[in-house]
Amino acid sequence: MITVISGTNRPGSYTEKVAQVYLKRMEAAGVPGRLLKLTDMPQDLLINEMYDGPKNPAMQQLEEEYLIPATKFVFIAPEYNGSFPGVLKAFIDASNLKACFHNKKAALVGVADGRAGNLRGMEHLTNILNHMKINVLHMKIPVSNVAGYFDEEGSFNAAEAVRLMDAQIEMLNKF
Repeated sequence: MITVISGTNRPGSYTEKVAQVYLKRMEAAGVPGRLLKLTDMPQDLLINEMYDGPKNPAMQQLEEEYLIPATKFVFIAPEYNGSFPGVLKAFIDASNLKACFHNKKAALVGVADGRAGNLRGMEHLTNILNHMKINVLHMKIPVSNVAGYFDEEGSFNAAEAVRLMDAQIEMLNKF
């Protein structure tokens, strides 16, 4: 199973919209997947007990439902201050790295309102994922000027980005 992770907890974000598009492209290709939205993450995740105390039950449920059974991940990561959101890093840090991530595979999609599609953030995330013993697919998709790709009805009008998603999905499925 592939888990698509919408890498921000900002409600109504373009990141989540792109993650929904990606999941639909996976379904169209016959590739099973699930969407994990960080908006569903426990609100008290960023407290010190995530390191020293007992595991947050809501976090443990997310691990058991979305992370542990997954063999592959797609991280949809928005650009925040030249990298990716701290909440995504906190989510990763709060996870049981060995059970959830070791020796699995991932693909990355960067999302930005600017022109680089979060290329720098995807490289930063790649380094962290490699450290966590995750193999990262070489093809990374930068989605630049993301706000311009959604019309008033919420349709995603970016033929090149969709073409790249389809190619990445095929590669990830074989990876």
